[in-house]
Amino acid sequence: MRITSHKANQFFSLVLKVLVVLAAVSFIWYKVTNDEAMDFDRFVQILTEYRIFSFFNILVLIILTVLNWYFEILKWQNLSAHVRENSFKAAMRESLASFTAAIFTPSRIGEYGAKCLYYTRAAWRKIVFLNFLGNTAQLFATYFFGIAGLLFLITSLDLALPVFNIIMVSALLLAPFMLYVLMKKFRIRIKGYSIQRLEESFHNVSEKIRWKTLIFASIRFLIFTHQFYFLLLQFKVDVSYPLLISAVFSTYILASIIPTMIIFDAFIKGGFAVWIFGLLQVPQIIVLTIVLTVWILNFGLPGLAGSYYVLRYRKSKHAIA
Repeated sequence: MRITSHKANQFFSLVLKVLVVLAAVSFIWYKVTNDEAMDFDRFVQILTEYRIFSFFNILVLIILTVLNWYFEILKWQNLSAHVRENSFKAAMRESLASFTAAIFTPSRIGEYGAKCLYYTRAAWRKIVFLNFLGNTAQLFATYFFGIAGLLFLITSLDLALPVFNIIMVSALLLAPFMLYVLMKKFRIRIKGYSIQRLEESFHNVSEKIRWKTLIFASIRFLIFTHQFYFLLLQFKVDVSYPLLISAVFSTYILASIIPTMIIFDAFIKGGFAVWIFGLLQVPQIIVLTIVLTVWILNFGLPGLAGSYYVLRYRKSKHAIA
């Protein structure tokens, strides 16, 4: 009877892993070939026309993608040290596998559950909080550089924005802070945590881990935004560095304030990017091509790589500490 039960569990575990991988791969393929704002054949044509497929360009783009995920893995290795000592290899396995599970879930919610599977049930609440802390640090880095970029862009271009647009953007930017106040006042919970519990858990994490997390998040932000900038240069966009990088920073902060599924990330960023880079007279087709390219490099490829770890997952082996 136990043997039959064990076999059934193995079978359902295999089916679940295959379904997760198939869902992730299908979502990535759908995004690449059926982007609402970009025809795939046109996408390839533009990349070819501007020689983006040259050896040098591909090398630089891949290096930046690897560095981006290197610091994301370092960030998780640093955070998970609050629970147990984690090797870089283990942190990579947990980061990529959980990312694959997060691709087709709203606001990357699947990432939280997937990471928990590598730890004992007793550590799950800590893992959920640490993952939340890592994502919050990334959001903080986005806000820090993004607000600076927005202010520089507005003052440099002397933009006379409509009052309604200013109010809407300001409200969206202030949304996280307003949410904090409301949660504290009405004792609202996020992923089972009240603000009081979040603050307590935050202070329980060592200051060293918190600072390293913020540093790694900031380095990551600068890497993938400069990957975007590098592509702008390859597309012969003749605008000064301060204006271009401010526009990139602005795109990321505006896109970050709308919770969505990863699969729609390029669509959201594309909408904001077209508007912002339109102020710099950058053609829409070039902006959309860059947004989709960056999505493939930083979301599509890691999602496929994480599929390998999803299929190799073994609970008895990995659920430790």
